[in-house]
Amino acid sequence: MRRPAAALASLLALAAAPDAPGAGLQVGTCARDITPISAPLTAAYQAAFGGSAVVNHTQPIFMAGFGNDRRATGYHDRLWARGVVIENGATRIGIVTLDVVGYFVNEIDTIRSLVSPGSQIDLLVVSSTHNHEGPDTMGLWGEEQDSTGIDFGYLDFVNAAVADCVDEAAAGLVPARVRWATGTSKGLSLGTDAEDDGYGVGDGKVLVDDELLSPATEGRIVDPRLSTAQFTARQAPYPVLATLVNFASHPESIGSSNTLITSDFPHFARQRLEAEYGGIAIWVSGALGVLQGPLDIDVRDPLTHMPAPRRTFRWLEVHGTQLAERVIRALSKAPAAGQSGPAMSFARQAPVALPLENDFFRLLAAFEVINPRRTLFTNGLPDTSVGPFPPPYQSFPADGALGEDVHTEVSAFRIGHGSFAVVPGELDPQLGERFRARMTGAKHTFLIGLGNDEIGYIVPNEKFDTSCIQCALLEAAGFGGLCPVQPYDCSTVFQNNVGPQTEPTLSGALNTLLDALH
Repeated sequence: MRRPAAALASLLALAAAPDAPGAGLQVGTCARDITPISAPLTAAYQAAFGGSAVVNHTQPIFMAGFGNDRRATGYHDRLWARGVVIENGATRIGIVTLDVVGYFVNEIDTIRSLVSPGSQIDLLVVSSTHNHEGPDTMGLWGEEQDSTGIDFGYLDFVNAAVADCVDEAAAGLVPARVRWATGTSKGLSLGTDAEDDGYGVGDGKVLVDDELLSPATEGRIVDPRLSTAQFTARQAPYPVLATLVNFASHPESIGSSNTLITSDFPHFARQRLEAEYGGIAIWVSGALGVLQGPLDIDVRDPLTHMPAPRRTFRWLEVHGTQLAERVIRALSKAPAAGQSGPAMSFARQAPVALPLENDFFRLLAAFEVINPRRTLFTNGLPDTSVGPFPPPYQSFPADGALGEDVHTEVSAFRIGHGSFAVVPGELDPQLGERFRARMTGAKHTFLIGLGNDEIGYIVPNEKFDTSCIQCALLEAAGFGGLCPVQPYDCSTVFQNNVGPQTEPTLSGALNTLLDALH
């Protein structure tokens, strides 16, 4: 008998679920097309994919991940919500990944409310691939820096599509088996760039003291794991139901000048995996902060035996395919799937309150650039108040949001030999190693980045540079040169960071969950 899903109503939900007698593992899958379609682009969608095009987005479609006012002009491939529901007779976990730059926890809570109670989902994880070639789902990439790029009707469409996807997967459970593999990306890239050590991913942002942590690579820190879970039917000929792959790299390889909607290299990786195995391929991004990505690496094109031209769709195809080939190689050496249902357990803490110490975020929240359906909190209560900034910026010519905290969540779960940590942003791989080290007893470890939220970069507290946050408003006003502390970096990692208490707060909460699942 399954445990009531209502047990997740508590702030900290823990469940240990051994095999239910005679039940075994059951798995269901689903996919929904979440490609944004505006009225002027319906013909382009139909030309690219055939069939009918239903408008789900206003015009323009602002593209996320690089600068402001980048507008979609057409399509290369679809964007997807791809999901799997896994049950062992006592616990039911849903995992859905979206081909978007990030999705806030308030929208994911809406998805949870839309999932049918009959689906009996105990833990739902909705993550983003962090795709830089899809629509703005967070608000930061509108026409100007002070205007949002969100179409809320599109978010409503995605929310409904994901909930429907989960319900379909839950209704379609079939007896299944799982096998695990962990491959490596070592040797995938040519190592010709200063930021490329041959792991198929470059580290574009070396932080203070990183050279002490990784002297062999002058401070560049990457995660080369290709952690894989493959679910197959339990009856011969054991068709593949789903292949879930976890890898840490920004899907941004086509670059900032592209205006065609695409899911970037994960599209070609999934395409190759589905050609090999059938079923559905699900790409889950891992610890891809700080700026772990493919923009500055070279890969060899097997057709020309030369480096594939960067920022081209051919480059995406070569890279995505070679990642998939590494997964195929690892799976070919993996032990056969077990016939019995694996033990499953999960833990979730919500909310986790993070002190908001970044005035740049306060400014964007006050201007309703960041999704205003996500509120700040003070003393645990929603706080939508806006007012003057405290000293020394009380004379700043715009108000800021005054709530004290950002609420997010963390979770963790185990399925047999596989252990999963769900983190709500772009995790420094160094932190990822710390979390993996706590997954004792697991043979294969997964880090689901941008899981159930996207709060920005998450870096170890000891490496945090507070100068950017101290001068965030000067930077926003275009006077960063007047900052008395001369920020180490205000363009990426620390500008897009809630604050220095983010990491210790999240680590404390997540470590507790991981320890509980030993």
